[in-house]
This record gives sequence, C-alpha cells and structure tokens, in this order.
Amino acid sequence: MRNNEQQTLEKISYTTGLDRIQEAVISSHFMQKFSCDENLHMYSEAAFRDKRIAISSEFVIEKIVPNLLRTAEDFSAARAALAKIRAAEKFGEYGLAKASELGAANFIAELMFDRNYSQNAGKYFSRRSLANQISERIAAGEAITLAIPALPFKLPSPLKARGSSPDLAEVNFLLQLFEIAYGIDLLYREAQPQIPHACARFTVVSDGRRFNALVGQPDDAVTRYGEQIRWWIDRLGISEYVEVADYRDLLEARLPQELLRDKAGIRDKAEVSYAELMWPVFDPLHPLKSLGLTSLLEPDPEKLNPEGRFSSLLQSLVYTIRYPCLKRVAESAPGPDRSRDLALYRELTGHIFVRYPDAIPCEFDEVLLQAGAGDGLSPGAMESLRQAMLREVWEATILYMAEIKSDRELQREPISTCLPDAFRWTIHAKRGQIALMTPTALGLSVQAWAGTAVFKRSKKGGVKLCALPVVALEGVGSIPVTVQDEHNLFGLGDQPLFYIYPDIAVSSLSGLMDELTGPLVRARAV
Repeated sequence: MRNNEQQTLEKISYTTGLDRIQEAVISSHFMQKFSCDENLHMYSEAAFRDKRIAISSEFVIEKIVPNLLRTAEDFSAARAALAKIRAAEKFGEYGLAKASELGAANFIAELMFDRNYSQNAGKYFSRRSLANQISERIAAGEAITLAIPALPFKLPSPLKARGSSPDLAEVNFLLQLFEIAYGIDLLYREAQPQIPHACARFTVVSDGRRFNALVGQPDDAVTRYGEQIRWWIDRLGISEYVEVADYRDLLEARLPQELLRDKAGIRDKAEVSYAELMWPVFDPLHPLKSLGLTSLLEPDPEKLNPEGRFSSLLQSLVYTIRYPCLKRVAESAPGPDRSRDLALYRELTGHIFVRYPDAIPCEFDEVLLQAGAGDGLSPGAMESLRQAMLREVWEATILYMAEIKSDRELQREPISTCLPDAFRWTIHAKRGQIALMTPTALGLSVQAWAGTAVFKRSKKGGVKLCALPVVALEGVGSIPVTVQDEHNLFGLGDQPLFYIYPDIAVSSLSGLMDELTGPLVRARAV
C-alpha cells in the first residue's frame, strides 16, 4: 500500500502541485442542509402519535386511489391531445412538407418530448428519427415498449422515511409511467383501433438487488418492497401499462453469458482500480481535502461534473447506507430507542466531514461500553464513530462506482440488450436515453424511493402529490397520515402513507377527505 500511496502522491504532485491543492468545497447537498438545520425538529414517538391522522383502508382504496387514477388518466388524455397540436407546429422537424402528413408515430414522438414527462428528449433525440422508430412498430402492429431502471427499495435513511415500505410517492411514480404509456396507447389506437391489447407498456427494471448489499439493505426488505410495488400496480389496475422486472433476474435470463462474464470482470477490475487510487488519499482527519484529491484521480472523469463522480456519489451515499458501526452502537445501548438512535444518526451524518475539535478518538470497544452505560457518548467516542462512518461510506462508494462502471463500460448497455425493442428511459440525464421529469417541491426533485409522499400546494394553489425527505416534512409541522389497516394490506404498520404539508390547512378529518378526493395537479413542467 505504501508504494501505491507514493505513486498516487507523485501523480497529484506532477499534475497540480500538492502545495496548491485547497480543501474541496462540498456541494450543498440538500440532505446535508436539512440535517444541519437546527430549526427542523423531527417528531418524537409521542409527538408523532399525537400529530398523526389515521384514515381507513377503505377510504384509501375506494376514494384516494380512484381519484389518483382518474386524475392521471385525464391528464394523460389532455397531454396526448396537446401532443397533436404541438406536432402540427413542428411538422418540419419530422421531415414533412405540411402538417396534414402527420400521423400517429409523430404524435407519439411528440408526447415523449412533452416537458411534463421528459427532461432532455429534445437534447439527445431528433423528432424525425424517434418518429421513424415508432412508425416501424406501428406498421408491424407491435406495442410501444419503454424501460427504466428505478424503484430499488426505500432508501434506509431515517431522515428520508419512517419505514421501508412504498408509500404514495411510489404510487405517484407508477402513475407517471402509466400516464406516458396510456397517452401513447390513445394515440396509437387512432391508427390501429382493432388491436385488442394495450399498445404501450413501461417496464420498470427494479435494481434493488444490484445495490442493496453495498448499502446494507437486507435482501428481505428488497423482496418485500418489490412485492408491495406489484400489489400497488394491481390495486391501481394499471398492469396492462406498467410492469416490474428484477434487474438481476432480467440479466441472468436474457444477457448473453459472455456479456455477464465481461460485466463481472469490469466490476472486479474497477473495484481494484478505485481501491488503489482512492484509499491512499483517504484521511478521516481532513475529509474535504480527501474528496478534493479524488476529483483529480478519477480514472474516468466526468467533464460536466468538475467535483467528480466519486465525490458526488459519496455525498449522496452518506444519507443512504446503513452504517454497521451505528448498528453495533444501537445494539449495545440499553433497549431500543428510535429518538436516541435518530439523534445520533443526524448528528454524525451532519458532522461527517468536520472532525470534533480537540477530541481524541477512543477504541471502538470503549464506544460500545459508553453506549451500553446509557449516559451518552464522549467527544472522543463521537469522533471515533465519525471516522468509522467515513471509512464505511468511502468503501461503499468504491464498490458502488465499480458496479456502475460494469454497466457503463460494457460493450452493449445491458438493459437495452435485454429489452432491445424498448425505448430507454432514465431518472438521470444520459446521452441516448430519455430522462424522466421528476415532480418538484421546495425546488427539489426527490425520487419516490429517496423520500416520503406529501400532498402540498402547487404554485397556482392546487394540490399536488410529490416526495420530500421526512426531516423536511416533520421539521415544518406536516401532518402524518397513517392507515387503519387491520389486514396489513399496505404493509405499512405505523409508517405514514403520506404527509399533509402545512400549506394545506386541514382542521378536520372531513376536510382532509375533501382535499384528497378533489382535483389534483399532475403537471410537472413549470
């Protein structure tokens, strides 16, 4: 390791001069902002019980779910109609001489360009080429298939959600995919009305089993999450339009064996490469400088992200992984106490890049002894834990980067290889893929599995469903809504199905029901 470290330092010195390297400035990751905001107080267990509103499972199934589905259908039909109008305005971009030459393929392509659905279709795709691909499917009477990797598992951070089950945030995500497929189906049927089955389907490639071991999420939680997602698809009645496939199962069934071997080889080599490059610069006493150095050492730097892939991913994983060291502390403490464990997690994750001043780390056995005594942890114990957490997230980032690279550097993109006829969508903007537009709240785009469902006022005064970290919800006094679920249909227990943001005034249960069964805002484009 000493030789590797010397080579690394020589490389850095040759490139920039160590004396001129300044400590990296951490990007303002929104979770760090929330965690460090002392004005955001999360509910104690007693406060949560006092604050929450419980609604019946019948009300959810008979009122809320049909309203969500009806709103999505209406919005989808409206966007499909507008796609025809927009296509008529852009007929030249489809290579046509006049608008009267437009057909279903052009309208469907225009729907995919809709800013309520896509962030970047206009950047990476031409209308003409996309319409030509769609035209071939229609001429053959084939359904339009789409695929997106998503819905891995509820990220295991107590600042993001109060449990590991899907809530209405995931339902909202499924409905967005349904809107796209349903709109395509409506436009397709104008050309082929005789087709008896749905003319479009979205396949969600659930990649939870790809990453769960890297972040400490147990297999059974991933399995249960997938089962509950499928239950929601059935409950919504959208299984014709949306389905879920497991990433590993899909690749094992459809990816050629030589590509599977190549993928494993790329991952193994990348893991060694990243470990050799990144561990020598790891310094828990100066983590900002360490992150700054990683951006200089990236084996495959990202031009549009000067901070570097490694640094950006690590900052995200700080609020994603389950820390083994914190689990050991919780198990050593006298009895379960969610509020105590949450306070420790929040303090340490918010402090992970800043050492505790004048604190001398103690041995980990001493940390466990202090936890068992129940009198709180000394500054030395806190610094010891901070350094242990930083090591654990550093290692997780190396493994995560290697896994991502195994897809990115494969000769053929694996999901597209397994689903060759599917139009490839993504939650992150990537060349050659269509990036799904994510609903925003508080200026943030939080994925369903990285947050908690909340009904909130839109800018124009309507009610919209979106996702935010639970710390951002409870910190401002949002109302948690749980389900009286005698048969545990939703699998939630005491986990809220959603929250009501304070900008929606709810003074009674009947008032809440009125809000949730009235018109909802589905538009995402500003």
